[in-house]
Amino acid sequence: MLTLLNACSRTSGASLPLEDYRDPYDRYTFAIPSGWETSLENQLLTIVPPGYAGSEEELVLRVYSAPTNTTDTATHIDLAKQEIEPFLTSYLDDDYEVVNQGETRVDKYPAMLLDFAKPHQESYMLGRVVIVAMPFYILVFLGTGVEADWEPFLPTFREMLKKFDMLKAIEPEE
Repeated sequence: MLTLLNACSRTSGASLPLEDYRDPYDRYTFAIPSGWETSLENQLLTIVPPGYAGSEEELVLRVYSAPTNTTDTATHIDLAKQEIEPFLTSYLDDDYEVVNQGETRVDKYPAMLLDFAKPHQESYMLGRVVIVAMPFYILVFLGTGVEADWEPFLPTFREMLKKFDMLKAIEPEE
């Protein structure tokens, strides 16, 4: 597990070339790896490399976004928990363990990050979840892949987060 912790903490490595992505609802812009495919279903944007076949081992990045439409902090936190927990449990099973945690920023907003891992065949499945503390809105980035693919992809994941930008101030409906 110490090896995994060190791998998740590294900052070296080159990012894949990125291209602009604009949310069809004009909520945000983002940079995704050039040539990767996107699909948007309800509040979930899925980003996969060309030739993605849907196996657990393949790299995949998911961006979950949903409005909470509230100015009350306690209500916002409760709604966020109700949204985030089912989202994460649908993609991360109980075998995953958190191997690193920290803080970062996404579009100037504070965010919590968790690196996780689980044994998989002769290697590990790795990933990172970033949960953004954004007023009136829930925003979660979840990336996963087998160790041999995830480690080289992590610099790209970091660059993608740096290029995320909310276009509209999300405010509660009156």
